[in-house]
Amino acid sequence: MRVSESVRRVSPLLVVLPFICFTAALYVYVVNVPWMDDVESFLGFMLEYQDARTLSDRVYWLFKPNNEHRILMGKLITVAMQAVTGEVNFRWIIFVSYLGLVGIALLFFRVFRRFSLPLIAFLPVTLILFQPEHYLTSAWAITGVQHLVTACLVFWAMYLLTHPTPGRLAGALALQMLASFSMSNGLFGWVAGLGVLLVQQRYRQTVLWGLTGVAMFALYFHGFSSPQGNETSVSFFLKHPHLVFLGFFTFSGGLFNFFPEIDIVYRSLLPTLFGLMVIPLALWMLKIMLLPWPRQLLAQDGTVVRRRLFFVGIYGFLLVNALAIAFLRPRFGYHVMLISNYMIYPALLTATLYLNVLSEKPEWAGRWLKISTAVAGLVWVVMYVNYLPALAERRQMLLTYAFNQKHNDIGLGALIGSDFAESMRYWMDESERRGIYHYPATFYSPIESSLISPGPVTAQPSLRFVYDQTPDSYWVYTLDWKAPGPLQYACVVAKSDRHTYLFPSPGPYELKPYFLRTTVLGLTAQLHKTALYPGTYRLGLLTRPGSGHPVFSEQTITIR
Repeated sequence: MRVSESVRRVSPLLVVLPFICFTAALYVYVVNVPWMDDVESFLGFMLEYQDARTLSDRVYWLFKPNNEHRILMGKLITVAMQAVTGEVNFRWIIFVSYLGLVGIALLFFRVFRRFSLPLIAFLPVTLILFQPEHYLTSAWAITGVQHLVTACLVFWAMYLLTHPTPGRLAGALALQMLASFSMSNGLFGWVAGLGVLLVQQRYRQTVLWGLTGVAMFALYFHGFSSPQGNETSVSFFLKHPHLVFLGFFTFSGGLFNFFPEIDIVYRSLLPTLFGLMVIPLALWMLKIMLLPWPRQLLAQDGTVVRRRLFFVGIYGFLLVNALAIAFLRPRFGYHVMLISNYMIYPALLTATLYLNVLSEKPEWAGRWLKISTAVAGLVWVVMYVNYLPALAERRQMLLTYAFNQKHNDIGLGALIGSDFAESMRYWMDESERRGIYHYPATFYSPIESSLISPGPVTAQPSLRFVYDQTPDSYWVYTLDWKAPGPLQYACVVAKSDRHTYLFPSPGPYELKPYFLRTTVLGLTAQLHKTALYPGTYRLGLLTRPGSGHPVFSEQTITIR
């Protein structure tokens, strides 16, 4: 495949640009605030780990399940971070997890450079991987160490298995063991690895791999108190088999999740259609590589054989993972097939397929590159339009809810009066007392003391609210209010004699205000009753630009 000299000169910049943009977005919007499972999984674990008096106790806490998963690598990262820095910083946990995605991209590039193609042909891979559709994996500590780190370990284990040497086999076993205890779907690497070894006719190593995998499955599920409700997936499948069948294709084509705000029936059409293209193409690639087996595969030179084995292993892991999600998750609602937490996997599948076609059909390289670059570029732009504001909004949400947790002992996902809320209060307060965790300084820090002051507030009659009430929330709206300029942030303040809360408004993060810096006309916010203690609360606004202090209305809400 030929490219012009000008393209060759700019190729390094074009290929690395998606990585630079996505890394910059994470740097700007990721904050040192835990959310829900983060608190128990990292801070709660660290407290128990520090209090453990014996080595066996510490090993127990490293391997202890958190909900339905073990997160060994996440805990090892936490222990190492605390040992080096003296604290647990969620911002840096996220960036360490992000290295998992970088590690996968580097592995793909290692495979790609054997194709003898111009560097520009790698551009679709970086466009597909480094975009914010999967922001709830790449910008959330618990999901980052689960999905990004585990997938990286499995991918590199598959790569090592393609080299038939004892040292590479030992390395693959070590990585796969780590992956197995770092996320439940890491166990699927054992299934994929069996395929890689069987294709190579390495039967002794297959037996060793299989027996080790069986032991890892048994150890992983040992001590689980319950199957976490997964048994209901069988009854759901028997009642709704079509949803499980379609869910597999919807999930696999999740890279075309272009309209996240519309009804799930219409939202899932494009991903399902793309999945119906991706899966047959992947199966066709497997047929080309494997049939007739093993003569067709093993008759090639060593580089081609190892490349094909690598793709076989990656397909095995990703397709088994997609089948498991399609079977286990639709019972929570079909929207879970397109939830941001899982969208790294459709991206990985699409990138794998792109490279596999380049590998098996080099005569298509020119046309395939043009089509793939156009599609990947479209995906990259659409995902930034859809999800960069969501990433920014998440930052504001976490910072405001951190304020509520810090000053009201509630705010990071627990419900008032629940056992989880009491545990979270202990984990956060004790971590702060020991110096393990420090709340970040942020936009409200200069006025934090005045915000929580119990003194009276002065109401401005010109600021008016209306609200709709549901069993769980107040949805608050401003009336006849116009921002003094493009807003950097906006919060609704709820203040009683004893408590002050901040609730984020999505107004600054809607498409026009966020990208065009237009003035926001009116604000809305959801005030969760499950986070508010009983009392009468005066409603106000805290915005920037603004006075620098909250402005209160005459409206109140009462929580009983």
